[in-house]
Amino acid sequence: MTNPATIETLLQQGALTEEEVQSAVNAWLAMPSATRIPVGSHEVVVGTLLRQNGFLAKTMRDPDASEGLKKAALRKVLLRGRPEKR
Repeated sequence: MTNPATIETLLQQGALTEEEVQSAVNAWLAMPSATRIPVGSHEVVVGTLLRQNGFLAKTMRDPDASEGLKKAALRKVLLRGRPEKR
């Protein structure tokens, strides 16, 4: 059984657009308590991404972290995520 493609792979294949990825980052930043974030016709489980990346979890909790840093960290981790089809 193969692992599903990452968000980055789907983006490179044209199955997702950059706008859909940016929209997911903005949605996650706007509602950090969300458990699932939609990315186009897919969705990612936030808890899995946070467990896999300690820097992101720490950055999101840091009150001194800029919005730009949070967006960059979110995007980087999101691109590595393996989404589920909605």
